[in-house]
Amino acid sequence: MRPSTLVLVVMAMCLGPAPTAGAATTYTYSYENDYEGWVAKTDQDTGVPECRPHDSSVTRSARRARDGVHSVDFGTHGRSDCGLLWIEREFDVGTAAPVEVDLSFWVWSDDKGDIGTGGVNHVNASVRASCVTDPGRGTKGGWDGFADLGSLGHRDGPGWFLYRHKAKLTPSPSGRICVGQAVMIASTYSFIKHYHLDQTTITIS
Repeated sequence: MRPSTLVLVVMAMCLGPAPTAGAATTYTYSYENDYEGWVAKTDQDTGVPECRPHDSSVTRSARRARDGVHSVDFGTHGRSDCGLLWIEREFDVGTAAPVEVDLSFWVWSDDKGDIGTGGVNHVNASVRASCVTDPGRGTKGGWDGFADLGSLGHRDGPGWFLYRHKAKLTPSPSGRICVGQAVMIASTYSFIKHYHLDQTTITIS
């Protein structure tokens, strides 16, 4: 299946080990052992809600998986055509000098095509010096600090699709960064749609 682009966000409970200075370090996650240090969040429970209430949630699931038997399930409710669900994790990069981050992950979607009734949900990603504490709506319909990796609608779906995001940034003074994988609700529907995230790879150099 063709690779595609994705967005999604998460918050940190534990740090990845600090990479060796000047060397690239790669981390992989398949969510078999709980969330593996990733923290689940939504716009409804993080900071001041930007959207009308919606029954969206982020959970760990055995319903679908690309690697192993578990994935992260983004259950999105489009009643207000607005919302952000993500997982994020903090990493100790061992330096306050600029680093490059290469993030990739797979998302299962059964949305078809680029245009649907009321719009199509999107994948987002975030690479920052600190984790998100109060996500805000951007001026162009997105969310501040989140890059849009593309639509969740695929003409050759349903199936697993690859999303990738690269970024260069300056870590916090303590040598930490925060990486997020997210689904942005950008469609109107009065039920729960499920998207599954699995097989995340992060390379920091």
